[in-house]
Amino acid sequence: MRIHQVEHFVATADHGSIRTAATALGLTQQALSRSIAVLERELGLKLFERLGHGVALSSAGRIFLGSARRIVRDAHIETTPDGGLLEIATWGTLAIHPTATLLGLLHRENPTMRSRIEQAKDEETVCRLVREGHCDVGTILLPSLWLHDLTAIPLGHLREWLILPPGTRVDPGPVAWSAVAEHPLVVPSSGMPISFVGQEVAGTGVELKLGVRSAHRDAQVSLVLSGAGAALVTERYAEMARARGAVVRELDLRLARQIGVVHRRDRKSPLAERFTELAVAHPPQR
Repeated sequence: MRIHQVEHFVATADHGSIRTAATALGLTQQALSRSIAVLERELGLKLFERLGHGVALSSAGRIFLGSARRIVRDAHIETTPDGGLLEIATWGTLAIHPTATLLGLLHRENPTMRSRIEQAKDEETVCRLVREGHCDVGTILLPSLWLHDLTAIPLGHLREWLILPPGTRVDPGPVAWSAVAEHPLVVPSSGMPISFVGQEVAGTGVELKLGVRSAHRDAQVSLVLSGAGAALVTERYAEMARARGAVVRELDLRLARQIGVVHRRDRKSPLAERFTELAVAHPPQR
């Protein structure tokens, strides 16, 4: 097995097409097909299912993809001093801040670098993408149930705001949790669990009500605007909700989740190392 064969496999997996991958690699379709066929023969595995409109990873191919990415990345680290490419897994509003903010700082330091942000559906997927080698680092909320063998570096906190349907009568200033309990909560299926909120208000005698659990985090604002209930959201979503007429208030007991950067325990590329350093030096503000 040679490194160029593995690179051909990864490119084909990413493009989902022999033709498109061959164009990106500067090869003919026949040459790329032969390279993959040789790799499959050497591994004794069928890596792709051939479809009428392209190719799809087989079950063996999906398992091999993480290792293949690590092989390519490690080879690239050996030949390129700055690592060249940084792949980051993130989810929800963390893609905007702190991930995009930190990546912008890194690009200014390394103008010739390349990067890719993988938007995952939840923090479990972020951890899986990092663990399997699809991404170098990930950004998640802590504490997390999905770390297992990953290393997490705690950063700052993201503050949560209360958004309420337009026209909701609520006193000015911070809202007491007893007032929050008057409204059913709209919560995402993944991300901040209502149990975490419950732990924060434990001892206050307040019992929160679950109204709607949505798999689509971006739908929280729309659900609140339609009157389905209230929601606890980060500043970005609070600003979005306010612009569309929602009532936005801070909480008398401030609620904040800690952000963390996760990576595998084996060596990181220089770019992944520097991203982590920037994350520690520029933590998100409460």
